[in-house]
Amino acid sequence: MEFLPVFLAAGLLFLLCFANGANDVSKAIATLAGAGLTSVKGAIAWGTLWTVAGALAGLLWGGAMIKNISSSIYVDTHDFAMPAALAVALAPILWVALATWRKWPVSTTHAVVGGLVGAGLVAYGASEINWPTIFSKIALPLLASPFMAIALAWLLTPALEKAAKMTDRVRLCLTPVPKVALVNARTGAQEKLDDCIICACDSPQAGLTHGITLSVDHMHWLTSGLLSFSRGLNDTPKLIAIVMPFLMLGNLVAPAWLFFWGALAMGLGSWIAGKNITEVLGFNVTKMNHEQGFSANLVSAFLVIGASRFGLPVSTTHVSSSSIMGVGLANQKGLNMKTVRSMLFAWLVTAPVSALFAALIYVIVKQI
Repeated sequence: MEFLPVFLAAGLLFLLCFANGANDVSKAIATLAGAGLTSVKGAIAWGTLWTVAGALAGLLWGGAMIKNISSSIYVDTHDFAMPAALAVALAPILWVALATWRKWPVSTTHAVVGGLVGAGLVAYGASEINWPTIFSKIALPLLASPFMAIALAWLLTPALEKAAKMTDRVRLCLTPVPKVALVNARTGAQEKLDDCIICACDSPQAGLTHGITLSVDHMHWLTSGLLSFSRGLNDTPKLIAIVMPFLMLGNLVAPAWLFFWGALAMGLGSWIAGKNITEVLGFNVTKMNHEQGFSANLVSAFLVIGASRFGLPVSTTHVSSSSIMGVGLANQKGLNMKTVRSMLFAWLVTAPVSALFAALIYVIVKQI
C-alpha cells in the first residue's frame, strides 16, 4: 500500500472538516444563544454533539465519489491527477478558513463547487464546464434561497411568535399519566386548577408527584439539534468525496475510518473555532427573544427539509442566516446593516474566490 495518498487524503479531509465545523456549526444553534436559552458555549456544545452524530450516520449511506460530484460540474467525466486533486481540495479549505477568521458565515458547498470550476477551467478548459447546470444548481439557489427565507420569516414570525407565547404556557407531563399543565404567564409558576384536563403537574388533582415537561424551548432545542444532525450527515460524505482522488491515485478505496476521522475533525472544528460565527449570527444580525429564535429555526428547517424533499439545492448557511434577518425585520428591532453587508459580500464572492484559489493552486503545483 502506498502511504502518501492515504496521508494526503487524511490530512486534507481533517482540514476540510475542521474548517467546515468551525464555520457551519453556528447555522443551526446561533438562535439558541441569541434568544438567551443558553450560552454561546452551551449552544456550540449542543451543535457539536449533533453534528458529530450526523457525520457518523453518513457511514450508513457511504461516501459519494468525486466523480459523482464532478459529473454535474463537468461536461465529461475526468480522472483527477495530483495538481487538480490538490487544487480542488485546498481551495475550499483556504476560503472557509479565511471566512471563519473574518467572521463570515459562508457555504462550504459553494466553495467546493468554486474549487471544481476553477480547477476545471485551467485543467480542461471552459468548454468542459457544464455552465447550465452550474446556473440552475448553484447560481439560482444562491440568489433565491435567501429571499425565500427572509420573506417567510418576515411574514410568519408574528404569527409563530404569538402561537409560541400561548403554547409556552402549556406543559405536557409525560409521567406517570399524560397530563397538561397551565403555566402562569407572569410568574412562570404552574397554576393549580380544579379541572384535571388542564392542571398543575404536581397538583393533587393531577395525581402526579413528578413529570417531564415539553415546551417551545424544548422544540427550539430539538430543531437546532436536527438541523445540526442533517448538516453533518450531508457534508461529511461530500467532503470525503473531495479527497477521493488521492486514494484513486493509489488505486485505493475509501475506508470506513474516514467517516470517524471526518466526524472527529468536524467536531473539533465546531468546538474549538465555532464561537466567531455563532456570535455573529446570534447577536450581531438582530436582537431576538426565544420565541423569535424558535421561529427563525422553524422557518430554516421547513425550507431545508422541503428543498431536500423536492431535490432543490439550497444552502443551509444562506437559509439560516436569512431567516434570522427576516426575524429582525418582523420584530422591528432592525438589522445590523454592517454585519448584513459583510455577509452578503462573502456569499457573493465564495464561489469566484474559491475558483481563483483552485486555479492558482493548480498552476503552481503543475510547475513543481
